[in-house]
Amino acid sequence: MRNNTLTWLHGAGSAYLYWLAFLVALEPGNVLHALNLGRPLEFNAEALRIGVASLLGCTSAPCLIALARRFPLSAERRARNLFIHAVGAVAMAFTLIVISCFLAAWIFMSKLLPTIPEIRGQLAANWLLLTFALAAFAALIRLLDLFPRRILRTVPIKTRGRLSHVDLSTIEWIESQGNYLALHTGDRSHLIRETMRDFSSRIDLTRFVRVHRRAIVDIHRVREIQPLANGDSLLLLHGGQSIRASRNYRESVRRRWAKITATP
Repeated sequence: MRNNTLTWLHGAGSAYLYWLAFLVALEPGNVLHALNLGRPLEFNAEALRIGVASLLGCTSAPCLIALARRFPLSAERRARNLFIHAVGAVAMAFTLIVISCFLAAWIFMSKLLPTIPEIRGQLAANWLLLTFALAAFAALIRLLDLFPRRILRTVPIKTRGRLSHVDLSTIEWIESQGNYLALHTGDRSHLIRETMRDFSSRIDLTRFVRVHRRAIVDIHRVREIQPLANGDSLLLLHGGQSIRASRNYRESVRRRWAKITATP
């Protein structure tokens, strides 16, 4: 728990410093003007404005992380996912600017609502710039792994009212069955109530690879890949099971498997 808290604080602090540096670099004249005037109240107001704006920028992190995990750029549909990321950045930039206008009206102007011309002016001045800043922030989160996922090591399983745990390293492949998942370990299967989307966001994606919308396979368990006439592939596992990989995931599965087999 302590390590998770420290990791989160490190990520949040790095995110805050990014937006703080971005805003100071964007408007250095305002900071220098407040400093040169030597008026503490004016400088404090400018510092408060930049601090609040930096915190507001940090709120984009959960959305960017969710986008990156739901629509990874390393996936097969990279062009589609990249378009979704771009639309998400544009929408988030619009939302952040509108929220900042309301906060400025409440905190600094002592009025209930900003005017339409004020919002329009901020959008015209900062929408495109903030979109690029969000894209850079998303890249920074990915490159530095500021908010790492908590990877599952074991999965709790209830069997006849008794709770036990299955080591994730023993799972050969995972099959979706509606709102349940079947975790296949050798000749046994364990059912858990969870969706494929949620579960796949918490497992080691360097080991497990999506091969079908209803199936995930431990790539280290694949012994052979056989092409099928319709463009799909058949994965033969070391344990004797055969899993069908759809054509949408065929190339990514082959690339991942080739890396594994090429490693001495």
